[in-house]
Amino acid sequence: MKNGKVMAGSIRMMWRYKLRTFLMSIGVVVGVAVLVVIRSYGAGMEANIMNKMKQFFDATNIMVTTGFSADGPRTTLKLEDLEAVQAACPEIEAWDPSLMRRKTAQYRSEYHPVLVRGHSEHAELVWERGVTGGRSLDASDVKASARVALLGYKTADILFGDDDPLDQSIQLDGVPYRVIGILEPKGSDPHGEDRDDEIHVPISTMMRRIANVDYINFAKLRVTEAKYVEDVAERVEAVLRQQHALADGEDNDFSLFTPMLIKKMVARANKVFSLYLPLVAAIALLVAAIVIANIMLMAVKERIPEIGLRKAVGATDGQVSRQFLMEAFMVTLVSGLAGIVLGLGVLAVISARVDVPMPVSATAVGLGLAAAVVVGILAGIWPSRHAARMDPVAALR
Repeated sequence: MKNGKVMAGSIRMMWRYKLRTFLMSIGVVVGVAVLVVIRSYGAGMEANIMNKMKQFFDATNIMVTTGFSADGPRTTLKLEDLEAVQAACPEIEAWDPSLMRRKTAQYRSEYHPVLVRGHSEHAELVWERGVTGGRSLDASDVKASARVALLGYKTADILFGDDDPLDQSIQLDGVPYRVIGILEPKGSDPHGEDRDDEIHVPISTMMRRIANVDYINFAKLRVTEAKYVEDVAERVEAVLRQQHALADGEDNDFSLFTPMLIKKMVARANKVFSLYLPLVAAIALLVAAIVIANIMLMAVKERIPEIGLRKAVGATDGQVSRQFLMEAFMVTLVSGLAGIVLGLGVLAVISARVDVPMPVSATAVGLGLAAAVVVGILAGIWPSRHAARMDPVAALR
C-alpha cells in the first residue's frame, strides 16, 4: 500500500471516529501549546528585563546598595564611603547617591502620593536622564540643600493639568518646593516602579530636610570604560569593607551589582521558564502518549475483522503495522499544529495584557512539533505491532 493511500485512510479514520480522535489529541494540543507559550514567554520576558536594565544600567555602571539584616535594610552606606571609593578608583567618572521616601505632593487643591528621590548634581550624567523643560539639579542646589524639585511628566500632569509647572511651588508634606524642571520620560524600571511619576530633590535636601538621616539607600557609579568595570568593582568592595571596618570572613553589609552579575541573575531566574516549566508540558505529552496508546489498542480490538480481511487478501504485516502507526502519527501531527496555533493565540493575548512584546520562539515551535511527532510514533508502536501479529484466520472467525 502506497504511503499516500495510507495517509488518506488515516485521515478518514480520524474523521469517522471524531470523539476518539478528540480524546487522543487533547493532551498533545495542551502539551504543545504550553511548551510554545512557556518558551516564548520566558524568552520575551528575559529580553524585556534586559532591555529595561540597559535603560537604567549599562555596561559601564556599578550599583552599590545597602545590605539587609534581620531588622531590614542596613543604614551603613554613607556619602563618605562613596567619596573614599572615588578617591581609590580614578576610573570612576562620576557617581550619584540616592535616598527615597514616599511623600504626598500638593499643588493648590490637588494631592498626590508620590515617590521622592534625592539625587546629586551628577544624576543627569550617571542616569543619562535630562529634562524636557527647565534645568537639572546643580552643585549649588546640593550645597545649599535647596528646596527645589524636578517632576516626572506624569506627576506634573496630575498636579498641574494644563498649567505650566515651571517656577511654581508645590508642597511635600506641607513644605514648599519650587519646580525647576520636568524630567525626560523614562518608563518603568526593572522593579516595576513608574519612573515618570516621581519627584527628584537634591540629595542633601532629602537627607537633612525630609528624611533627617545620614545614610543613603544606594549609589550608581559610572566607569570610564566597560573593560574596567569588574576590576573596579573588586576595589570598590575592598574600600567599602575597610570603611565599614569589616573583619576577614565577616559578611558584607552592602551589595554590589555589575552588568555581568545582573545578566547571570536574570538567566538564573529565567531557568524556571526555560527548564523547569517545560517539564509540565513534557508530563502532559507523556500522559497523551499513554492515552493514545490505550485508545489505539481499543481501536485495534474493534477492527479485528477489518485486519483479518486485509491480511486475507494479501496485506503484509508491515502494511498493517504502517496503517495503525500512520493513524497515530497523523493524530499527533494535526494535534501538534493545533497546539502551536493555540499557543500563538495565548501568547498574543498575554502580550496585549502585559504590554510586552512576545517574539515567537522558533525553537519552541519546532520542539513542540517534534515532540508531537515523537509522541505519535511512540504511542503507535505497540498497537501497530499488535495489529500486525494477528492471525487472519482467527481474526475472521
